[in-house]
Amino acid sequence: MKKNIARILLYIICAVLVVFYIMVLWWGKNPKVGIEYRMYYLTHELTDWPGYGNLKYKYGTKEICTEYKDRNGNELHNVCSRKGQGWQKSKRYEGTKNTAKDSYIYYIPEESSDEIYLVCDITEYNTESSDGKGIEVYVNDKLIGNIDNKGVTKLKVGNISADELLTVRFHADYAEYTLYSISLDKA
Repeated sequence: MKKNIARILLYIICAVLVVFYIMVLWWGKNPKVGIEYRMYYLTHELTDWPGYGNLKYKYGTKEICTEYKDRNGNELHNVCSRKGQGWQKSKRYEGTKNTAKDSYIYYIPEESSDEIYLVCDITEYNTESSDGKGIEVYVNDKLIGNIDNKGVTKLKVGNISADELLTVRFHADYAEYTLYSISLDKA
């Protein structure tokens, strides 16, 4: 009788462990995490950790694409920590250089708007081609314009919905450039 109870108890413990391990595998495959965590740790789309909730964006906020501290170690504010793949990862004191044909920046706007502009300050621009395209700028895979020299460029984005991920992609086949600052501004 004691052997049967011990055997039944052992089977119950094994069944509980099997269910537990299946749940752990399910949670590992389908984690319930914030978008910043998912994009940085799981999909590796972000190169800088923005912190939880910091992909949210308020229109008109100018962000600089540098390190968090200047060369002298002084803390900088409004640093763009929403950069994705395709950007330089270290020694970004004068801006961030592109390191690939496609470079990304992500936003989650706090409010909807019909008339939004992307404002970019390119401090260095070099090209090996005369294709005339320069840097093609896409927002959610829609071409909004080209940048073909250094300086401040303002491109019309159009309608943007609140609380939806906005992907800005800079595509440059032959251009090398340094992005110093970027913002989304209302008209």
